[in-house]
Parts: sequence; C-alpha cells; structure tokens
Amino acid sequence: MSDHRWGFDMPLVGTFTQVRFEQIEVGRVFHVSEKFCHSEMDQFAALSGDHSAIHTNPETAKRFGFSDRVQYGFLLASLLSRVVGTNFEHAVCASVSIDFVKPVIAGERVDVHAEVTQVQETMRSVVLKITMLKGHEVIVRGKLTTVFLAAI
Repeated sequence: MSDHRWGFDMPLVGTFTQVRFEQIEVGRVFHVSEKFCHSEMDQFAALSGDHSAIHTNPETAKRFGFSDRVQYGFLLASLLSRVVGTNFEHAVCASVSIDFVKPVIAGERVDVHAEVTQVQETMRSVVLKITMLKGHEVIVRGKLTTVFLAAI
C-alpha cells in the first residue's frame, strides 16, 4: 500500500541515493515491507536472549488463540533502523516511541510507512510518524526522531 498524496514515495529496494538532510521535506514518505518467518525469529531469539514461548513455540501460541508463533515486536521495530540506515545519509536514530497495537503472526507481511512530519534545522533532526500495517490494519504506530550528523 502506497501513500501517493505527497508524491514522494521512495522504495527501499533497488538502486537509489541516500538523501541528505538538506533534501528532506515535510510530507515525504519512506516505505519498507518485510515478513519475518520462523528462521528470522529464531535468529532474533538467539541474538536477544528472548525465548518467550509465544514467540518460539507454535503450540503455546495456539493455546492463546494464535494460528502460529507471534512475531517479536522488537524484531518489527528493527525495520525502523532499516528506514534510517538505508535512506538517510549520515543519520542516526535519536529516539523512538512506538505502540504495539495488534499482534503479527510469523510469516505475515508488515508494511512500514515513515512520514516526515517535522524538520528541525538547528538540530539537524527529522521527526517521522511511523505506521506499520498488516494489510490495511494498523499493528504498530509511533514516532521516530533521527539526527543527521555533520562532518567535522
């Protein structure tokens, strides 16, 4: 799903140039789409140390009414790092505030929309409104602030 009202959609797949701070405009939208299956979830469990049964055991997840394992919220949140690291030249995440609205099952695709809502010149920072969707259903919403580094 694409938000074309601003005409600034930029896919994360393909050949493109990272944008510099001076090129960012309010209303610009960045997208990423991903689905995490069992193998990625297992890798995340190994890296994070989070072995919660609802994320690692399909039978446990089914006992709680899910059709399969529930994706890790923080694995989904890692897509925000991809938005910043892939699209912005010399930028780092400064703060993230997200709400997990609904669960996502292993293998379900999540689409991330990151819309620039504020550009702060003095701090060289950009605020992004974050919406993660499963189909047309909002599963995560929040805000991300990124700071563009200035070379010394």
